[in-house]
Amino acid sequence: MPLPKPVLDNRTFDQLVAEGRGQIPRLCPQWTDHNASDPGITLLELAAWLTEQNVYRFDRPSDEALREFVRLTGVLPRSPGVARTVAVLGNPNPAGVSLPARIQLASSVVELFETTAPLFVSPATLTALAAGKGTPVDVTSSNSALVPYAAFGERPRQGHALYLGFDRALDAPGATLSLHVWTETWEKDDATRDALIDEFNAMVDRIKQDCSCEAWKAAAASNDWQRHYRVSTIWEYYAGGGAWQPLKDVVDETRALSLTGFVHFSAPAGHQAGGIGPRFYIRCRIIRGRYECPPRLVHVAFNAVPAEHALSRAERAIGLARGHASALFLLGEAPVVAGETQLRLDDGAGDVETDWREVMDWDRSGPHARDYRVSPERGELMSGDGLRAAVLPAGYTIFASYRSGGGEGGNIQADTLSRVPPNAANVALAAPLAGLANELIAFQPFAALGGAPRETLRAAQARAFAVAHDVDKAVTVADFERLALATPAVPVARVHAVAGLYPGLPCYSAPGVVSLIVVPRCRLPAPMPSRALLDAVARYLSPRRLVTSEVHVVPPHYRRVAVYATLALDCEVDADAALARALAAIDKFFDPLTGGPDGAGWPIGRTVYRSEVLALLADLEGVIRVTEFGLKGLGDREPRCDNIELCPHELVAPGRHRIRITTYLPRELKRSDAHECQPC
Repeated sequence: MPLPKPVLDNRTFDQLVAEGRGQIPRLCPQWTDHNASDPGITLLELAAWLTEQNVYRFDRPSDEALREFVRLTGVLPRSPGVARTVAVLGNPNPAGVSLPARIQLASSVVELFETTAPLFVSPATLTALAAGKGTPVDVTSSNSALVPYAAFGERPRQGHALYLGFDRALDAPGATLSLHVWTETWEKDDATRDALIDEFNAMVDRIKQDCSCEAWKAAAASNDWQRHYRVSTIWEYYAGGGAWQPLKDVVDETRALSLTGFVHFSAPAGHQAGGIGPRFYIRCRIIRGRYECPPRLVHVAFNAVPAEHALSRAERAIGLARGHASALFLLGEAPVVAGETQLRLDDGAGDVETDWREVMDWDRSGPHARDYRVSPERGELMSGDGLRAAVLPAGYTIFASYRSGGGEGGNIQADTLSRVPPNAANVALAAPLAGLANELIAFQPFAALGGAPRETLRAAQARAFAVAHDVDKAVTVADFERLALATPAVPVARVHAVAGLYPGLPCYSAPGVVSLIVVPRCRLPAPMPSRALLDAVARYLSPRRLVTSEVHVVPPHYRRVAVYATLALDCEVDADAALARALAAIDKFFDPLTGGPDGAGWPIGRTVYRSEVLALLADLEGVIRVTEFGLKGLGDREPRCDNIELCPHELVAPGRHRIRITTYLPRELKRSDAHECQPC
């Protein structure tokens, strides 16, 4: 619980005057006239008034002080965010075109976005996709319609692959080609990637402290964030004669197609048609491991390039410095990207200054700091005043280069970007654009994300409060569960931590031991984590646990429970439908991910109560009575009338239920009898 903020200005003027008068007899007994007409009392009242004003001010810190408090937690107020997206370029010309970064992309009307990486636009077109092994399933229509599909098939194994067919060979000597893959969770994958990179960098720092240079390099290579924790894949192209050859210089950011990202590779030499059809195929093939949850994609695109809502502008003069404090200059466009402006001061006689720095505020700018402040929303530049940052020197012409864009306006919908205009800026970067017979086509499959206004001070304070209270060390049982669920890029759905449980001796208390039961996020009747998944969670927890604690990450143990019951139905209810509803309701109630009393999955280690299952069946549509009810667990010869207790590491799995249906009961039987149960 945080400490309450103290109130500093809790004394009024009258209280301060009364306190001062109370000190006079003790400190100055010769002073006997305490009336308001006495000059000394007047001075006392003046001091009380000044004290009240100062205390009032001390209790109300400035925005500068509040921002500094926020920085103490490692949080920096965010400048306006820049929206980002991925564009797919089509080349209607017969030859490929090499484009550098900073090529502008436009809608049908105006330039909006700019690429952030170079791209070779191949004339080849991705025309077919298939997934599986042997005779793979055609998923071309799903990929075109942005409908989720299994990347390697519904039950991928070693040898399963995702095949990509092109209308022509990808031969382009020396060119680097680009694919982009979108998964079902593409909106969240950027945050997942950032978490993976942060964890990888922290791991490298720990290894550097403990190992030699070569040792940490080897360890870092084996634990690269781009490597899937269990599955390894390889990218290949069909080289003819039934042979597939590996693609060269592959940089795969998708973690075996489980994460949204780019795949870059060098254009293959000797690309041939065939493999699984008449097209020119490449493929991503599983060479090791199995997925807990098979990856599902919504789209794969060729000739893809990242782009952001920021257009580079050439350097331009924005005014003449006259040595005035807090001088204001207009950049000429709004909004502009925060942190991207650069100044060049030229006096016309050969003296040029380029060491001025953009800041968001004056909080850390001293009187001699060569800083200037930019208002991105209004496109304004302000100089210092001599107290906070230096004044721009008089007589210098100010030249500024910047990038226009940023803010919420960049969050454009899908299909907004449609072309690569051959304007002056693009032709200056890529001269071949001017000579193309047809304009390059752009396609934006998904909406742009990330554009945001400047973070308010209150929002930064709230984020700092959350960071300060964020648990990054596992001390309590709840800490272990919370951190295990936060393991990046691992499909963990549920975690249950049990203190004092040693997996090898579950019946004995083990002080200092914590066992975590992990359930993966896979739609199976009894999802089980692999050893690789458990090891990934254990590695994530290892630097975050107490030195004195012993942590074990283990899979759940499923105990099958079968329900035996006879359901009496109203004569107008279909018996087969009622039986199907009963079996589905029981299986749903016992489901480890969506079952249980609250629908969040059956609680690990929770007893199966007879009364709850009985009430579940009695509340089904058309059921007017439940009789001969019992539960049968492992080792039971006959159904029991008691509850079934689970061990702390156990979950329920639906058994082979025995539900009998009786119909055409007397009309006078009342629903109030529905919960009566005959002895087993």
